[in-house]
Amino acid sequence: MNIKRTLLTILFLIICTNGIAQKYKKNIKSEFTEYLNSLINMDFEKSFEYITPEFFEIVPKSQMLQLMEQTFNNPAVVIEIKNPKILTINDSKKIENKYYSLLTYSNQMNFRMKSEEEETEDEKTMRINLTKLSFEQNFGSENVKYNEKTEFFEIYSEKDVYGISVNGETNWKFLVLEKDSKIILTKLLPKELAEKI
Repeated sequence: MNIKRTLLTILFLIICTNGIAQKYKKNIKSEFTEYLNSLINMDFEKSFEYITPEFFEIVPKSQMLQLMEQTFNNPAVVIEIKNPKILTINDSKKIENKYYSLLTYSNQMNFRMKSEEEETEDEKTMRINLTKLSFEQNFGSENVKYNEKTEFFEIYSEKDVYGISVNGETNWKFLVLEKDSKIILTKLLPKELAEKI
C-alpha cells in the first residue's frame, strides 16, 4: 500500500508541477502576443508597457517613441510586420530576485523603399542591390527575397527574447536580444545571461 500511495503522490506532484509550468508559459505567450500585436498595429506606447522598465532608464521613452515613429511613419519607406509566431518558450529560471524565460519568435517583415522621381534604371538597380546586400548581412541571404512585382523586400526573421517577471507567473516584461544592443543588454541582464548573447 505504501508503494502505491508514494507512486500516486509522485504522479500527483508531476501533474501539478506540469500544470503550473504550463500556466506561466501561457501567460508569457499571451503577454508577448499582446506586445507583438501592439507593434504590428503601430501602437508603440502600448508596446512599451511590455518592455522591461529598466530599459527606459537607459533609453528614455520619449526618445524611443520618436525613433519608432520616425522609422514607421517615414514617407520614403513602407514597413509591414506579418505572421508573428512564438516558436519556443524555455523553462523559467530564477536569478537573484527575478525569473527569466528565453523565448524565440519569428515574423516576416515587408520593406519597400519608395523610389525618387528622377531615379534612373541603373540607380534603381543599384539601390535594390545595396539594400538587399545589407538585409542579407543582417538576416542571412536565405531569409531575404525581393519581390519585383510589389517591390517589397520580404524578410524572414527569428529573434530571441527574455521574458522577465518578478513573481515568475504573471506580469512578464520583455527584452529582445539584438546583437547591436549588447552594451545595453549587459546592463539589464544578470551576468550569466549576458555572457551568452
